[in-house]
Amino acid sequence: MKKLCCIMLMFASISVMAATNTGTEADHEQLRQLLKLTRDAVNGDKSELLRAHLHKDYVITVMDQEVVTEKKPLKQLFYEWFKKPGAILKSLHIEPKATILSNIYDGRFGVSYGTSADTYELADGGKFTFDSKWTATMIKEDGQWKLLALHVGVNPVDNPLIDSYRRGFGFGGVLMEIMRLLF
Repeated sequence: MKKLCCIMLMFASISVMAATNTGTEADHEQLRQLLKLTRDAVNGDKSELLRAHLHKDYVITVMDQEVVTEKKPLKQLFYEWFKKPGAILKSLHIEPKATILSNIYDGRFGVSYGTSADTYELADGGKFTFDSKWTATMIKEDGQWKLLALHVGVNPVDNPLIDSYRRGFGFGGVLMEIMRLLF
């Protein structure tokens, strides 16, 4: 009886693994191209390049934890960040790298995560490079992979921006900046 239970558990594990990793090399190549396109669109300040590759229900959480959806599209975020009067950013350059080959579930959903060196150039000339982490969920529709969800984050207390405040103003300066951002 014990052997039968072990064999059944083994077959159940194998069937679950087979159901979750159903992607082909063509799927993975298409996902690599989606990552490259995302990088090029952000680095070139061309959010419109991404539009056709976003699922209609996409949700993107950017580094400052602002949420971007159809209600507040990427084009608007890019305008606010780079072009509107008083915009604080001059440019953004990202270099995302996948840590894993995407896990593809039932041939339709893909999940991946990785790291990125994201360099923000401020309008005043300051420049900060953050080591960020990201997680992405993609969905395959009509043979094409589209970005469904993306979350980007950085360590909120150990990063180059906070370090610059520590160097310039000490711990009190960091607290003042946090208070300024919150209120």
